[in-house]
Amino acid sequence: MITKELPAEAQSKKKTAPPLPISDWLNEFEQKRAREFQRRTGLDYRTLLKQILENADLHPGLQVLEVAAGSGMIARHLVGMVGREGKIIGVDSTKELIEQARLDAQSAKVSTRIEWRVAPIKHLPFKEGDFDLITCGLAFNQFEPQEFFAETHRILKIEGVLLTAAELTTPVKFSDWMHKARRQYNRLIKGESEEATAHYHSAHELTEMLRAAGFRQVVIRGLRGDSNARSFTLIRAVK
Repeated sequence: MITKELPAEAQSKKKTAPPLPISDWLNEFEQKRAREFQRRTGLDYRTLLKQILENADLHPGLQVLEVAAGSGMIARHLVGMVGREGKIIGVDSTKELIEQARLDAQSAKVSTRIEWRVAPIKHLPFKEGDFDLITCGLAFNQFEPQEFFAETHRILKIEGVLLTAAELTTPVKFSDWMHKARRQYNRLIKGESEEATAHYHSAHELTEMLRAAGFRQVVIRGLRGDSNARSFTLIRAVK
């Protein structure tokens, strides 16, 4: 089943007490990331994170993995929503970011509730069916999507959910030239290596990749976009 909008109805499962406002969690690194995100997409970073949390179908006892955790903002917010019965693990391939995430979790007094690991996204060190929910904030376009979908599908439980934010292209061929030109501009002029090496696909292409990986339900919601630019979206896929 494929749809263009995420369901707006309230979740039936009872949630625990809501986490602190995201504005209370922004450190210097996160503030910089928020500014860059808004400049690139025209969207508010904190609003995006709230939407990710609201569409995660959270309830006590969930086993959750945050992929490419960065400073661990999503993981820290999840603590108050999965309860003491739940488990949260944050993974990033960069040791420095994981150390920062660990320090930020200590400052927020949730360090004992989150496990941090350094691991490559291609080979996540978990068993099949370990997680109810996997989240990924802003790093999706740095991954090879087929590898990412296959690995997250492997470690999700049946009925488990993958929830990620991504920038998608339009299916128009002219956009291919635009994206190549933009990559060269960002790499050579602006020095933004992540933007220059990012991978972009259309909603249809990602839906096909998700289905090929074994996901049975894909829900895509566009948050911003026009005919001449990339569209920023939320993607929710159910195993």
